[in-house]
Amino acid sequence: MSGFLILAYKNRTRDFDVQIYEPDGSTAVVLQADDVVRVKIGRAGSEPDLDLDSIEATASGSSVTFTTGTNDVTLRLAQADLNGLTPGVYDVEVAVVDNSETAPDDAIKTAEVGSLCVVRTMTGDVTEESSSESSQSK
Repeated sequence: MSGFLILAYKNRTRDFDVQIYEPDGSTAVVLQADDVVRVKIGRAGSEPDLDLDSIEATASGSSVTFTTGTNDVTLRLAQADLNGLTPGVYDVEVAVVDNSETAPDDAIKTAEVGSLCVVRTMTGDVTEESSSESSQSK
């Protein structure tokens, strides 16, 4: 586990690529079609603020996708989900539900850990209305 940092702006969508490795840090985890990648984002001592998996996107569009046969995972943090987070630093855990494991069945393995830093957006919410208001005020 090498660790990573995701810098994300409130009210903006952020895509982040991560590669998953075995505990030795150099052997790639080869993801299979029936594996599930889970991502939990939160602060220590509390329930996750975002609980994502590769089975289904959130209602706001946050998702986890991976390429079968590789260790490549893409995490999409949707604008609406980031907007619900207070600016600051969050823990991120990426885990693989390994469907090839039998003891225990479908073992959950922590694959990578990192941090998400949510930053306020100085430009605010950019919509058609605010764009036309901004143009009129110039």
